[in-house]
Amino acid sequence: MSNDGTLPPDIVIDILSRLSVKSLCRFKSVSPSWNSLISDPYFAKAHLNRAKTQNPKNLDQKIIIISTHHNLYSVDFADVNPTIKTLADFSSVRIRVLSSCDGLLLVSLVDNSNFLWNPSTREYKVLATCPSALGPVRGVFHDVYGVGYDSSTDDYKVLKIVYNETETDSPTERGITIGAIYSLKTNAWRKIHDTIDYVPLWTTSCGVFFSGCLHFLCWKRTGSFVIVAFNLSDEIFREVLLPASFCEVEILDYRVAVVGGCLCLANLGMSYVIETTGGGWMMKEYGVRESWTKFPIDVPKRF
Repeated sequence: MSNDGTLPPDIVIDILSRLSVKSLCRFKSVSPSWNSLISDPYFAKAHLNRAKTQNPKNLDQKIIIISTHHNLYSVDFADVNPTIKTLADFSSVRIRVLSSCDGLLLVSLVDNSNFLWNPSTREYKVLATCPSALGPVRGVFHDVYGVGYDSSTDDYKVLKIVYNETETDSPTERGITIGAIYSLKTNAWRKIHDTIDYVPLWTTSCGVFFSGCLHFLCWKRTGSFVIVAFNLSDEIFREVLLPASFCEVEILDYRVAVVGGCLCLANLGMSYVIETTGGGWMMKEYGVRESWTKFPIDVPKRF
């Protein structure tokens, strides 16, 4: 401690970096210097890195729930008695949560404008428009998004994949898939790959960020299903093979997720056609097909 009774800046930073985001937002009003410190991107990154180090498997995650297409809620499972809390009320517009990473939500409005939103700080960033990067998209199309962090450039990126259907009798040539990448640093989109050999399943609503990649459940044009991992650093698509004994007839019931620090396939047993029970697969060693392990999930039956 200095002669005037104040703590050295590095000690102050260390103490503040251990606090919750909610507390930090309150402490911004303590003084102009604290407001400047807590708002600094360097401090925000240090705070996030400490949280990841202390809880590497993200066991204390909050789940973001969207209801009636207008409201956002959260459930903090670290609480002894978890309760649903309102995050935001978008009663005047229809919204869709497209993806999430490091507490940031990628949100779409009814007019197709997108923004990155931090529900803890209430700060947001409207994304630049994308059509110029992808070119014209006509007819029936299906698009999916994913947001993730590129550690090689210290940048958050958004991937947009669009499957544009075309009239053809060949199932392997039915439509084209194109993609574009958005950089938060430059606030601009650019096209990647003229065509992509994968078609995201229509049940895939968002890309799941894990191990530096965005993951999507896709149909491969050769006729098989696969998890596609898009590396945000080298911007290359790679395949993560499904379990050898995976039942592809139930593929539309599955969602890609991250549980306990592992990539997972979760089956919520929502099929009306097939008698199925909830369950899932966990890849205990990322990228190793033999490490897929099956586990049960208790879900209510539908009638």
